[in-house]
Amino acid sequence: MRNQDTEPALEIATWAKKTLSPEGTGLHVEHAALPVPVHGTSSATGRELVTNGAIGADLIRLPAGAGFVPHTHPGHHILTIVAGIGTMTYGGRIYETHAGQTLLIEGGIPHAVGAITDHVILAVGSPHKRIGADDRMTPVAYEEVVADDGELTCLICGSTAGPPRFLHSVGCPHCPCRTCAGMPTEHG
Repeated sequence: MRNQDTEPALEIATWAKKTLSPEGTGLHVEHAALPVPVHGTSSATGRELVTNGAIGADLIRLPAGAGFVPHTHPGHHILTIVAGIGTMTYGGRIYETHAGQTLLIEGGIPHAVGAITDHVILAVGSPHKRIGADDRMTPVAYEEVVADDGELTCLICGSTAGPPRFLHSVGCPHCPCRTCAGMPTEHG
């Protein structure tokens, strides 16, 4: 017989409303701002869902046009896009991401996230860091997300540029630099 006083309770976090029909299940994900500002961006917000410290899940919302600067994490992340359309800069390429996709981001690999529309992501990280924690991510230089050949290519609009030029200088609206992510420059 199970002892309810000594066994841990199951943690359940509800982050979407569901609808059921014979054709399938629909999820309704709110695009509204979440309660906690997220480190590394000027306007992302989040909500911790569940964690035990070793692993945890958060809901992160980026408003349209916002982004995270290039950065790394201390561990691996699985990102599931649950609402909207965005970008993932990884390995010298900018990919379009959209609701219904899951991405594996290896720990220590420089990457950047952007929002084309309001963008909501379910992020599972190990180790888990709190939403507002300064050590959740470490910003890196723009040059860290370019390919080995020194260029960054946007697979959405077809633009290519390499440092010292940023993608926005060739008309790409998906550039992951600090200015395009809405963050102050290192000098400003």
